Amino acid sequence: MTATLDVPEQNPDLVLEQSADDYWNHYQLTFALYSVSDRAIPSAFDGLKPGQRRLLYQMYDSRLLPGNKPQKSSKVCSAVTGNLHPHGGASMYGAAALMAAEFQRVKVIDGQGAFPRIQGDIPAADRYTEMRLSAPGAALTAELADHAVPMVSTFDGEWIEPTVLPAQWPVLLCNGAVGIAEGWATKVPAHNPREIMAACRALLKTPNMTDDRLVKLIPGPDWGCGATVVGETGLREYITTGRGQFTVRGTVSVEGKNVIVTELPPGVASNTVQDRIRALVESGEMSGVADMSDLTDRRNGLRIVVTAKRGHSAEQIREQLLALTPLESTFAASLVALDENRVPRWWSVRELISAFLRLRDSVVLHRSEYRLEKVTARRHLVAGLMTIHLDIDAAVAVIRGSDTVDDARQGLQERFGIDTEQADYVLALQLRRLTKLDVIELQAEAEKLDAEFAELTELVANPDARRTVIDSELVETAKLFKGPEFDRRTVLDFEATPTASRADEDGSRERKSNAAWRLDDRGVFSDSHGELLTSGLGWAVWTDGRIKFTTGSGLPYKIRDIPVAPDITGLLSSGVLAPGSHLALVTRRGKVLRIDPAAVNPQGAAGNGVAGVKLGADSDEVIAALPLTCENGEAILSISEKGWKVTEVADIPVKGRGGAGVGFHPFVNGEDTLLSATVSATGFIRGKKAVQPQNRAKSSVKGSGGDVTPAT
Repeated sequence: MTATLDVPEQNPDLVLEQSADDYWNHYQLTFALYSVSDRAIPSAFDGLKPGQRRLLYQMYDSRLLPGNKPQKSSKVCSAVTGNLHPHGGASMYGAAALMAAEFQRVKVIDGQGAFPRIQGDIPAADRYTEMRLSAPGAALTAELADHAVPMVSTFDGEWIEPTVLPAQWPVLLCNGAVGIAEGWATKVPAHNPREIMAACRALLKTPNMTDDRLVKLIPGPDWGCGATVVGETGLREYITTGRGQFTVRGTVSVEGKNVIVTELPPGVASNTVQDRIRALVESGEMSGVADMSDLTDRRNGLRIVVTAKRGHSAEQIREQLLALTPLESTFAASLVALDENRVPRWWSVRELISAFLRLRDSVVLHRSEYRLEKVTARRHLVAGLMTIHLDIDAAVAVIRGSDTVDDARQGLQERFGIDTEQADYVLALQLRRLTKLDVIELQAEAEKLDAEFAELTELVANPDARRTVIDSELVETAKLFKGPEFDRRTVLDFEATPTASRADEDGSRERKSNAAWRLDDRGVFSDSHGELLTSGLGWAVWTDGRIKFTTGSGLPYKIRDIPVAPDITGLLSSGVLAPGSHLALVTRRGKVLRIDPAAVNPQGAAGNGVAGVKLGADSDEVIAALPLTCENGEAILSISEKGWKVTEVADIPVKGRGGAGVGFHPFVNGEDTLLSATVSATGFIRGKKAVQPQNRAKSSVKGSGGDVTPAT
């Protein structure tokens, strides 16, 4: 006898019919949107990322204010992740430690314990450190109690949190930011807070201020780590457009036979520099170094001593350090931040300051509206009470002659012409409020409320009045930055020449510093995936027709994954093009543009590409980017829904960028779109027979192209 298992029928209502591609695309898009708007990109208004904002809000709610007792970092971070930010405590503590680090231009968090003081240091475990808001940090949350910003429910609906903080100074420009999300990356340098506050006041007074005056107010970055901006190239472009590259050099001096490093460029760790020096000494590239010692301590700061061998010049060693190590690097600034709809976009320095001023206007407006509501309600009660005081004996008689509270309320309303709210307030009064002294105090309060009501009404209705208040508050906030720690630390040496621009006997610095970089087809520079950048020319192509060639200039020596461009939305493919090769861009409408990279200026790491192929129809897009070896026999296989064609590459003319391309795939049966295109240096075969390549004017072949394969 065979046992059978009864399997219940599946409820069709519980079955979701969806392809794996649709499922993946939906959740990948969801993650991408979350990564951009809720994790990596800061707001243009309060200048904070969501994790930072929630951390400061939790500290404000816990009353961790200047002068109050600090709290264990583990307790603070656990509260943030439990109440507001559903992520790991380690990531939250890392964000908190950076906000408390000594090298921050403005310390937002006052840390107690071993927080990072020199770039590269690792903070002590969160159970050993304590934190509270610093005075500038408290200025970011000071107006939360005034209902100055919108509040929304948290992820679990148990708490509320602000959408932005009522920041009294522009955090993003003062402290800078770095973040990489799906398709977007931001890299904002830090600036001197005094200069930024002065620029805020100037733009508040003169919104159409010239670029020359803005550059004079904000001449360049000012990092907490110090360093020097070398040369003037790129600075004005960055200030006026939000995108630009400039050279930053650490402080490297010569004392006898010793080369002393006391400051590093931003984002460069001390151990990275030392590891690089050791590698150069071991490889023989810096044979003149006798010894290197790290004399850094928390009291005196960074001090790396490199000693030259006898017979070698310390000045020459200094030049080699600047040319071969990250002690001099290119800072590729890209001011990407979220707008009011939490959508990322490019901003200029002027626009970021204007966004901060719009936030301040919104804060003054909302807190004035909230206070006006309170003053109006209080004036109403005081007016009723003063009416009662005009004939207090009659009011007492009405109350004593009433059988119930309802009768007393109705009697007061009829006798004095007051409403229910005013009558209830009178009935709740204590007898001591009926004294003559209280009447005098009441009259003084009424006059004060009238004056405040008039002032608040003017603020709500008049933007010019709000600007006056904003300006006076900026003056007060600027007093936070009067200490010597806010003197300019970064030197702007416009007369100096970047070492990277000079080639030595071993080649240029860029070539050496990019030796370990690779570029893969996903548009990522890394040290482990893709082709070596030194083997050719990096390239990237977007579906909207943009193209980018790059030598990797502007990449730091420190190895980490970096996108091929700040904006990689719609990136089709990327890779490394061998010397002498061309690149073909194939569009969905059956056109191809063959580009010689020698005719296109290469861009640095901060470049977002240039116009490659000009797309005609609204629905047209680039569907393939094909590296061409330019050898005899090379051909392109193009496939549409009902036809295919093999086109000889030699018959495709070389055009400059920005052209519309040439038609190479005549469609059959009214088709108008290509599905795919591939290239083979040895041609194609169908079955066992070679396919004869055609020139671009020949018609395509009806039938499926799936059995056409590259020849081996």
